[in-house]
Amino acid sequence: MIAGARPAASLLAVVLAAGAVCGQPAVGPEPRTVTYATRDGIELKLDLYLPPQPLRTPTPVIVFLHGGGWSGGTRTTGPDFRRYFARDGLAMASLEYRLTPSITFPSNVEDVRTAVRWLKANAATHGLDPDRICLWGTSAGGHLAAVAALAPRGMFEGTGDQAQISAVRCALDAYGPTQFDVMDTQTEAERPALQKPVIEIMVGGRGRGPGPGAPAGQAAAGRGATATPHDDPASPESRLLGAAVQSAPERVRAANPVTYVSKDAPPFLIMHGLADSSVPHGQSVLLYEALKAAGRPVTLRLVDGLPHTFFNRTDLDEAAGPFQMQVREFSGQGAETRRVERVGAFEAAREFFRRHLQ
Repeated sequence: MIAGARPAASLLAVVLAAGAVCGQPAVGPEPRTVTYATRDGIELKLDLYLPPQPLRTPTPVIVFLHGGGWSGGTRTTGPDFRRYFARDGLAMASLEYRLTPSITFPSNVEDVRTAVRWLKANAATHGLDPDRICLWGTSAGGHLAAVAALAPRGMFEGTGDQAQISAVRCALDAYGPTQFDVMDTQTEAERPALQKPVIEIMVGGRGRGPGPGAPAGQAAAGRGATATPHDDPASPESRLLGAAVQSAPERVRAANPVTYVSKDAPPFLIMHGLADSSVPHGQSVLLYEALKAAGRPVTLRLVDGLPHTFFNRTDLDEAAGPFQMQVREFSGQGAETRRVERVGAFEAAREFFRRHLQ
C-alpha cells in the first residue's frame, strides 16, 4: 500500500533501474498489432505489448482506452506502454475504437466489450490470463472504461466471441465524464478554485511523452474559459449522444456511467487532476460516491496541480512528481478512510493494478 512521500533518491533509483528517465523511450517489447473486429468494412486493431518477464503465468492484461473527446486519438495516444506497464510484467492491450461523428453511443463501448471478449477468446495464443483483465481509460476513454466495466451482462456487447463474457477484474477511470447533464454546473462551481497546472501536458501526441498539439485544456475539445460548454450542441458530449445534452435526457442517462453502478461493480481507482479545465473533478466524485453507496471497493485520488490528459506524458512523475493527492478509499465495508499522500501518478496506478492482477 502506498503511504506518504517517496524520497527523491529512492524515486530516482527506481527510474534509473527501469532504464528510462525524462520521457526517453523505454527498452521493451514492440507490440503485436492484431485485428479484433471489423465494422462496416473497417478493421479495428489493438496493439498488444507482452512483458519480457510476466508478473505471473499466464499473463494478466490491462486494456488501455485513449482519450480524444470520442472523436480523436488513436491506439498510440497515451504513455509508453512498454514502460507502463509491460515492464512490470503485465500485458498491455491498447485499442482503437470507432469515433464520432461516424458513430454515436453506444457503438464505441460495444467495441471495448468486443475487444475484451477477443482477448479472452485468444488468450491461449498470446499467453494471457482471461480471468485477469483490467480496464484503464483516460478522459473519453475513462468514460468508456467505466461504462464497459459497469454495464450489466448482455448490454452493449456488440458481436464476436459471444462464448466469452466481457466482465473485467478492475477498472481505472482517469478524468472521465460520468454524468453529462451536470458538467457545466460543476465546471462553473469549480472555476474559482481551479488550480494552476504544475506541468504542461501536450495532446495529440503518439504516446511517447509530450507530442505535437495544444496544451491540455486549450485543445479543441478542451474546457478553458472560452471553450464550448458541455451542453452545447457542438460539444464532444452532444456529438457522442447525437443530440444536445439537455435535449435528450434518456440518451444522457444511457451514456452516464453512474447509471450502471451496482453491487456487481468491480474495484475502481478514479484519478482526477485539480487543475483540470476540461472535465470537472466533480465528475469523478460522483462516480466515487455512487460506488461507495453500492458497497463496492473504490479509491478516489484528487491530484494537486495536474491538468487534463496527464497520463499522456510518460515522464510525468520524474518531471513534476511526486504529487499531493487527496485520497478517499472505501474497502466495500465499514467506513471510508481519508488521507493525504504524496506519490507519483503512475506509481499509484501501478500499485492498483498489481494489487488486483497479482
